[in-house]
Amino acid sequence: MKQKVLKTNLESLKYLRFISWGEVFDTWRELEAWQELWKAHWTERGFESWDEWRHAYAKPLHPEALDWQLYHLTHPLADSPLLYGTPTTGWIKKAYQGKITKQLKDLVRLPIISQNEKIRDIQRAFPEETQLTGIVHNGNVILIEGMHRAAALASWNSDIPFAGKVTLALAEWTEAVPALGGNYKMPSRE
Repeated sequence: MKQKVLKTNLESLKYLRFISWGEVFDTWRELEAWQELWKAHWTERGFESWDEWRHAYAKPLHPEALDWQLYHLTHPLADSPLLYGTPTTGWIKKAYQGKITKQLKDLVRLPIISQNEKIRDIQRAFPEETQLTGIVHNGNVILIEGMHRAAALASWNSDIPFAGKVTLALAEWTEAVPALGGNYKMPSRE
């Protein structure tokens, strides 16, 4: 069966292949689970592991039921400003003025990005290869994972050469975009 290539607001997407949610989640884990910063997030929210926390984070999207495709973002510096930020309660509160998401091009000058040390660190040592994850809603790519790396790309200093390979796992989303994450705690396990 031939895969339907998604139509998006990004010009440099090159379809690579079908990808399962399991593969997407495994790559996400490899990129993030080892970082101590994220361990603090999941433990303070009452989760016992990165997997448990991120499964709960993604649950409103029912990602295991979506058809995922992997794309190569051939011109990441040109297209990353057109990405929409993760629809998380934290970013909604701190950067989107109550909207569910905003394009990165409208966020890069905000202190939460321009003065974000994590984003500056990523720019100083951008990975040779990385994968972002998003949904396509009304033709727009909305990140669900990879906000800091995408913000690093969107605010990249054009005087510095970029040589990384960026892929993007995408699935079509036709419903209202839900807010993800938040200050939730797992029920007591006692």
